[in-house]
Amino acid sequence: MRVRRALLHDASNVYDLVNSMSGDGTLLKRPFAEICENIRDFTVAESDSGVFLGCGALHLYGPHLCEVRSIVVKAGAKGKGAGGAILKALIEEAEEHGIHSVCLFTRIPDFFFKYGFRVVEDKSELPDKIFKDCQNCPRLQRCDEVSMVRGRIPRVSILGDKQDAQELVKITV
Repeated sequence: MRVRRALLHDASNVYDLVNSMSGDGTLLKRPFAEICENIRDFTVAESDSGVFLGCGALHLYGPHLCEVRSIVVKAGAKGKGAGGAILKALIEEAEEHGIHSVCLFTRIPDFFFKYGFRVVEDKSELPDKIFKDCQNCPRLQRCDEVSMVRGRIPRVSILGDKQDAQELVKITV
């Protein structure tokens, strides 16, 4: 297996896999144009013979915070290390940028505990994530995701403040 930065020719595979998980709300549906625009955020795993196995993205909010998002592997690749390899690569990329706070929202927190993530009880502690995605999520009124962070929770935000995020979080509970 090989893990590498995504290239534009990977956009179709990323789009198909991410959106295959959007029907039940596991992942947010992403338009093809958005995948293409953000392909440089993605890392992909592929078999030794070049077969696409999965992907994940690292979204940078600023020097204070980044987010692992859209991390998913094909059904046939589950349990074979592709997800962990992608996650490790994204964490290494965050470290290369000097970002020590990595967040994510998930329904499978047990997977992420193994990589140093911990639960953030109050989602409003991550206002940049709240303002970037939550207000556009179809599950806004019934969010069932667990917020997690690796590293410290940042004390700054560039998209909104904690008080505004608390108001938005109240809507989701």
